[in-house]
Amino acid sequence: MSLRRHLRKLLIESDLSYTTEIPWPSLWKFAQFAYLAEQYGYRCAGLDPDLRESSTPFFVFRCLPDEPERAARTRERFPDATGGGRLPGMRSWPVLVLTLPEARREVKLLHARIAVDYYGAIGRQPSRPELIGIPLVVLLVLLVNGEMHAAGLHVAAGAVAALLLALGASRMFMRRRIAAYRRLLSE
Repeated sequence: MSLRRHLRKLLIESDLSYTTEIPWPSLWKFAQFAYLAEQYGYRCAGLDPDLRESSTPFFVFRCLPDEPERAARTRERFPDATGGGRLPGMRSWPVLVLTLPEARREVKLLHARIAVDYYGAIGRQPSRPELIGIPLVVLLVLLVNGEMHAAGLHVAAGAVAALLLALGASRMFMRRRIAAYRRLLSE
């Protein structure tokens, strides 16, 4: 879903709040959307507290008290933003939407806040199923293929070890990124 289409959806469907999952594979793109929503009077308030137990993180956007003034001012400056014209703080290329220098700092801070919430929600999910499931799936594959001799077991043990190391490394990477984003937000 494009930024414009998602922005149109926010402006049409929302009343006082708007809840959405991240529709893009990029948290930066979602931060750009949060910046655009703020220009129209909706602030990203973080994870939706009603949907915290969901396996998919949902973010809530709340209407700011000065929403009518912000929306009117933004519509005046960018009359065709949702219809294909210029977006506030963005430059559209044929494929990408780039953040202009004057909006980059705000988008960077929004990105850090969204990433802390998102990675925190993902990090709270239990990893025990993977720790048990990966070796069981590999053992099942060995049983089905009849590879229960020593060489097959060594290959399976190596594959399991590599997958578990990758899982552990991704968890460590995620923790380091969260710490870096928190430092950025505390500045």
